[in-house]
Amino acid sequence: MALTGCAPGRFDANGRPRELVSGFSTLETNPARIGALTNYQHYIERETGLPLRSFRAAGYSGVALAMENDQIDFGIMGPANYATIKKEMGDGVDAPLTMKEKDGTINYIAVLFVKASSPFHTLADLRGHTMAFADVNSASGYLIPRYYMRKEGNDPEKFFSKYIFAGGHEQAVFSVLNGTTDAGVTWASGVGDEAEGFSRGILRRLVENRSLDMKDLRIVWKSGPIPNGPFVMRMGLQPDLRQKVIDAHINLRQADKAAFEALTGGQGQGFVPAPPGFYKVIFDIKAEEETSRRTAA
Repeated sequence: MALTGCAPGRFDANGRPRELVSGFSTLETNPARIGALTNYQHYIERETGLPLRSFRAAGYSGVALAMENDQIDFGIMGPANYATIKKEMGDGVDAPLTMKEKDGTINYIAVLFVKASSPFHTLADLRGHTMAFADVNSASGYLIPRYYMRKEGNDPEKFFSKYIFAGGHEQAVFSVLNGTTDAGVTWASGVGDEAEGFSRGILRRLVENRSLDMKDLRIVWKSGPIPNGPFVMRMGLQPDLRQKVIDAHINLRQADKAAFEALTGGQGQGFVPAPPGFYKVIFDIKAEEETSRRTAA
C-alpha cells in the first residue's frame, strides 16, 4: 500500500472518488503491520471496484484533520479521536462499525502499569511519582484514565509529580521499562490471559513480537469499559459505495483472516455494526474534561 498523501483531483465531476483512501495513525500502526496489508488492499479493491491507497498520519489528530479535508474516506481510530472529529464535522462523519472481542463484548479498558520490580502495587502508591500518558488525543492513553482518576479523587494534575506524553502507546510502555517514568498507561481488551497481555491490545502486540515479557510489568489499575474503537467514514461517499465499504469490512475476517489481523492487530471476532449512541459516553466525557481544563486554567 502506498504510504503517501492524496493527489489532487481524486473526485470525478459527480463527486465520486476515483480511488478510496484509508487512514492510519503511526501511533497505532507500526511498519510491519502496514507492510502486511497488501491482501487487505486487494480485498477492498475487489469489493468496491476502486483502487485503495493509505494515508499515514503522524498522530491521531492527523487522521482527523485529513478526513475533515476529504483526504481520506475511512479508517479505524480511537473513540476520543472520533469525538474530536464528530465535533468538527457533525453529520459529515459517522462510525457505522466497531470491533467485537473474542468473548462477544464490544468494549476495552485502559490499564496503568509499573515495572514489576518497582515498589508500586496500587494507584495510591504512585502519588508524587511520574507518569507516561500515550497521547493527548487518545481515549485509553489519556482521556479515560484522567477522567476516572479525577472521579476517584486523584486529579493527575496534582497526583503525579510530573507526567509526559510519550508519543504513542508503545512508547508509554517503553518509558516505564526504560525507567523514564514510574508508570504508564495503554489499552487492552481486558479479556483473556493477563499474563499474555490479554487477547488484544498494545501489551499483547509487544508480547507477540517479543518486545515485552509481561513478567516485567505489573498492572496496578484498570479503567471501566471503553467503547471499542470505531470504524469511521466520511458521509460524503455515495450511499452505494459507502455500503460496499461497510459490507466489505463486516465480511473481512471471514474472507481473509490474515488481512483482518494485520489491519486490526488483534484476534477479535470482527467488525460489527455499532449500536445507536454507542459513543455518546465518550462525547460526554470529552466535553466534561475540556470544561474542567478551561475551569482550571
